[in-house]
Amino acid sequence: MNMNMSDNNLPVEGGTANIPLIPTEIPSQELQYFKEKVKRWLMIDKQVADLEGQIKEIKKVKKELMPEITKFMVQYNISDLNTEDGKLKCSERKTKQAINKNYLIQELTNSLGENQEQINKCMDNILLNRQIKITHILRKCKK
Repeated sequence: MNMNMSDNNLPVEGGTANIPLIPTEIPSQELQYFKEKVKRWLMIDKQVADLEGQIKEIKKVKKELMPEITKFMVQYNISDLNTEDGKLKCSERKTKQAINKNYLIQELTNSLGENQEQINKCMDNILLNRQIKITHILRKCKK
């Protein structure tokens, strides 16, 4: 069921009126309380979007500075740096590349040889039997 938050039922895109189909009448006090909650949620959503934009810019600068700092620390064999805000530690991190479909096919071919039928069966089994997680979220659609 779609519900229009405005108090008036004006024509919407497509030329039809946005008249909600409500199986039972919602008490006006509960409806008003619900509308206030939605307005508050929308206001908070806008604040979060604004702050996320600021955070994105700050993280971009931080990301640009990190290689320069770590390069200097590695070059001069500095593993720990004491600052007023705490200790900075320069360490090496090894990460493995993500597993993708091409990688799986390549490794199955290396392990099973050129038996394409068995490789396809394994790929179908892996890709079709992945666990599905269902969650419910609330998001605002762009106008």
